[in-house]
Amino acid sequence: MQGFDEDYYAILGVDEEAPVEEIRKAYLTLAKKLHPDRFPNDAEQRAVAQKEFAKVTRAHDVVSDAQRRAEYDTVRSLTKFRGTPAVDEDGVPTGLEPIALGQSKALQSQTTKEDENINVKWANKHLSRAEDLFFKKRYQEAETAMKEAIRLVPSEPKYHNKLAEIYLARGWRTLAMTEVQAALRIDPRDGDAKGLEARIRALTRTTAQQGKGQKVGFLEQIKNLFAKKR
Repeated sequence: MQGFDEDYYAILGVDEEAPVEEIRKAYLTLAKKLHPDRFPNDAEQRAVAQKEFAKVTRAHDVVSDAQRRAEYDTVRSLTKFRGTPAVDEDGVPTGLEPIALGQSKALQSQTTKEDENINVKWANKHLSRAEDLFFKKRYQEAETAMKEAIRLVPSEPKYHNKLAEIYLARGWRTLAMTEVQAALRIDPRDGDAKGLEARIRALTRTTAQQGKGQKVGFLEQIKNLFAKKR
């Protein structure tokens, strides 16, 4: 499972049941302490602060949002209860009845499938949320939602395409093309990705032509200015 590798509650120094207001206060305290701008003349300390500040911000972004916190708690709970059993010198889990190799592989396959299903479920929730935010032109929040979907299921073209649409709406054509190319690497025949690619290329050509026209117009103005002086 594309899980959460760190304990966000521990990073923020709050309890698992902490209310949002307590989480916000803990974040603000740490953000002031770790903000990179506090070390303008110390490049090494600034780099450390940037890393820690990003970690704290990431933790806050997840556990301060009800939907993302529910996802985090679910994945965290599954990881906690799953654990890793102790094994004997032959690599067989202790305290368990011996099982056939085929059964072990089947159980492992089933667990992997369950993990994938959970990821897809939450990724689709993020996609639905991003589409609603996109419609409301809340592009930054929509971008964050889609990045979460891609983190959970990186091999789904439609998530990359939606992020590309969001970037395009913000005028970030290079980033949009990067996501489109990611979608096409996953599925070279993806129609939505091809359509977005053509749209971005057309916008790029139009901008280049407009820039060329403006440059020519400026040169014409200079020529006219000199002509008047004569």
